[in-house]
Amino acid sequence: MSDLVYDDEGPRDTDAVVLLHGWPSGPHAWRRLVPLLAGRFRVLTPELRDPDLRAQAAAVRSLLDALGIARYAVVGHGHGGGVAQLLAGGEPAPGTLVLIDTIAFDETPPVGVDPRAFVERGSVEFADLPRADVDAYVAFGAPVPDAIDLTANTTAIGALDVPVLLLWGEDDPFIPIPVAERLVDALGGATLGVVPQSGHFLLDDAFDPVGVMIAEYLRVRYQGAPHGHEGIVHLQLERRPAWVDLAPYEEDDPEPAAPDAGQEVGPHA
Repeated sequence: MSDLVYDDEGPRDTDAVVLLHGWPSGPHAWRRLVPLLAGRFRVLTPELRDPDLRAQAAAVRSLLDALGIARYAVVGHGHGGGVAQLLAGGEPAPGTLVLIDTIAFDETPPVGVDPRAFVERGSVEFADLPRADVDAYVAFGAPVPDAIDLTANTTAIGALDVPVLLLWGEDDPFIPIPVAERLVDALGGATLGVVPQSGHFLLDDAFDPVGVMIAEYLRVRYQGAPHGHEGIVHLQLERRPAWVDLAPYEEDDPEPAAPDAGQEVGPHA
């Protein structure tokens, strides 16, 4: 049996979703997403405290094995996204991946940073983030994860037929958009959603659109449920076109440049 501490919410007889937090937030990062998912999925939120991400992936795999779970989806943020990628490179691989501002290749956030300063720099909405939430992130107290190069693992994932949704804050100061674009290319059929006016802590900066998008993506791509008009409409999201943020004197221009084909405005632009 895995020695991971974890929460287990939702029906036990339905599809499992594993939520893997990043540093330094801990499972508190999922405080609003768990209730959104638990009505439809069995939601597991383990505490990831080992600085070795490969050891974290092994512990999560051991937990799933102990619970008798062979089919599962993974949502990973930051370093937790790295653990999700390691899981996808092994057996049994997750059926669906949602990666939020994930580490990728050899790109990781800076080490040796004070946790509170890291959250402040990484969240566009830090000034409005309740102090209790910031305190909970800092109090989790996990060590900074060790550096890791996921390049070979990413190549292995790219050979699999696994639906992948990448969600990225456009203003992530730690893992910038070019990393996300490179990851899309490496993973082949991945969908990239770039969320305007958001940073590394996307679930704090833009939970309302992002949380619903994750739930709907898992419902459709993981469970295979039909699209419903009661939910959101999925778009292939990329960086906003230049004409979205017009200066005041440009707003009356009747002929703004049209966006490129296939490019859409982010969910809360």
